[in-house]
Amino acid sequence: MPKRKCRFSVQLQRKYTCFRRGRDDFEGECLVCRPGTFVSVAHKGGRDLQSHMDSEKHKIASRGEASSAKLANVFVKSCSKWEDEVTAAEGTFAFHTVKHHHSYNVMTCTSGLLKTMFPDSDIARKFSSAKTKTEAIVNSVLAPDCLENVLKSLEENEIGYCGVSTDASNHGPVKVVAIVIQYFDWKSGGLQSKIIEMQSQPNETADTIFSYVKETLDSKGLLKKCIAFTGDNCNTVFGGIQQDSEGRNVFAKLKSELDNKTSIGVGCPAHILNNCVHQAADTLDVDVESVIFKIYQYFHIYRVRTEQLKEYCEFVDTEYNKLLSRSKTRWLSSFPGITRLIHAFPAVKAFFLSQNKPPTVLQEFFEHELSEAYLLHLQSLMSMFHSYVLELERENNSVVEILQVLLCVQNMLAERRSHSFMSLKVKSLLKEKREEGLGAECDKFCAEVNRFYDSCIEYLEKRMEPMKEFSCFMWMSLSESLEWDKVGPSIKFLLDREVSIDEGKCFDQFCNLEKFVDQFKGDDEFIKLQAHQKWTKYFETSKNIMCHSELLKMAQGFFALASHYANAGCIFSLSKERGNLSLDSLRSMVLLQYNYKHVTCKEFHAYLLSNTQLLNKIRSTEKYAWARQRRTEEQSASESVSFCTSTGVSYRVPMY
Repeated sequence: MPKRKCRFSVQLQRKYTCFRRGRDDFEGECLVCRPGTFVSVAHKGGRDLQSHMDSEKHKIASRGEASSAKLANVFVKSCSKWEDEVTAAEGTFAFHTVKHHHSYNVMTCTSGLLKTMFPDSDIARKFSSAKTKTEAIVNSVLAPDCLENVLKSLEENEIGYCGVSTDASNHGPVKVVAIVIQYFDWKSGGLQSKIIEMQSQPNETADTIFSYVKETLDSKGLLKKCIAFTGDNCNTVFGGIQQDSEGRNVFAKLKSELDNKTSIGVGCPAHILNNCVHQAADTLDVDVESVIFKIYQYFHIYRVRTEQLKEYCEFVDTEYNKLLSRSKTRWLSSFPGITRLIHAFPAVKAFFLSQNKPPTVLQEFFEHELSEAYLLHLQSLMSMFHSYVLELERENNSVVEILQVLLCVQNMLAERRSHSFMSLKVKSLLKEKREEGLGAECDKFCAEVNRFYDSCIEYLEKRMEPMKEFSCFMWMSLSESLEWDKVGPSIKFLLDREVSIDEGKCFDQFCNLEKFVDQFKGDDEFIKLQAHQKWTKYFETSKNIMCHSELLKMAQGFFALASHYANAGCIFSLSKERGNLSLDSLRSMVLLQYNYKHVTCKEFHAYLLSNTQLLNKIRSTEKYAWARQRRTEEQSASESVSFCTSTGVSYRVPMY
């Protein structure tokens, strides 16, 4: 009887994983050697397979396979979930790089590092997004999608009105102007501030900025929705304190373009407070600003002088802290510098008076008997102004909240002036000087303090005048019980700006709003909310659009008034240390950083995975400039061929 043949069984395949079933059940095919290498198992079974694996041929093939990557590890199956996860990872890392102000050069290292750190991850193994690809994803895919989402949100949520603000800065030798819009969208959380463009301009003249703003709004379909304009208080933007409507300024030109519809202009209140203290300080006999700057310059790069000052601080038992200067554009930034100088005043004074030839300005200052009193008084007043500026520049403030802060500052200054207020430290110092026989000098100082207050009050009253027209909206802060009589002036204000409101429907809807506000009386959490958050909460609880349609128009018109231009001004702080980037890359980074400032990297990753169209754009070579240029050239060549064919003109294709 013949011996039974061995078969290539499942057990053999599990033991010898490099084999699979051959042409029949009695042989196996080696996957390591060249295709078509079959080994018979009919006689010895597994020992036949083992003999083949011990052969020199198989060993050489095994070494070759180990030194080269499989095609499966190089290519990802198209349109698969795996491919989407890899692409989403690349897009998220591009967003992560911009979000956290990393350099694109980091991605050159990150791409290889992920493969090394996570060798068991298929996504990490396929991840390949270095500097060039990451920058292309940001510039050509993520930034355009970000801007498209902003414009789509305006259209889908039926936002009828918006305000616009601008600011300019330098990017190397190039003047860059940013345009920011503000609008109210309760479905997205309330007050929204989004940047829609940032481009270079040849100068900062009124004609240039106006043309740029007009063309940008028109191209985005927002020109007719714009009812307010915000900028700093320079003459180019508003034409002076009274906002001259006939002058050659940006605001006047924008009003004229929109047939006087955009008649709402809002200056920057933070600048008002800053300049208020700056001008008042000029009435003092001592120039504290130049003193702070001189002291800073004297020490900040000189190690020997700094070490000597440390010895003086140790002698008077004072902790040494680096002395500070001020910002070139904000005088209130001198507040930390004054505080540091007061802390180390005995040591600094002793240091300069002990020098052989100190700077004359500093010598005269420290020889002045009341030099410390000037510093203490300014610190006391600037401390108040500093806290209110922080309150003014809080994100998503409304015009009425800004007006409340300015009125509060005005009242405080009036109270201080009526009582000739000075801090206890200043009073104690004056008392000591009077006992030393310096009564005349002390009286002169008190007169300067009163003159200082007068200057602050006069400047503030003058600059606040244009903002008093917004007092009709004070009820919209929803901080107190509502009265219909206070709503009438608001409706008239908006009707004059062609914001259509049905007064009858508005009254009926106002009654519902009144009941809503009354139920939160005494609720500290509700009272602490910003105005736009309170209105958002109301619209969320409203049953349907018919219950709040007119109030929504009022809210959209009111919150379109940007309370300050700090939103536009802070944009350029996002681009610090980016001087080597192209303007296109800088624009794309700022768009993502500003418009997605409340979006986390995890949330953005989920957004990418849910957006197949965006993933396809990230995968496409069209994100590269060279690919777009080549496509343009091919289209131009195709159009030329079509034209010659249709006209019957013969042509010869050049040979390269």
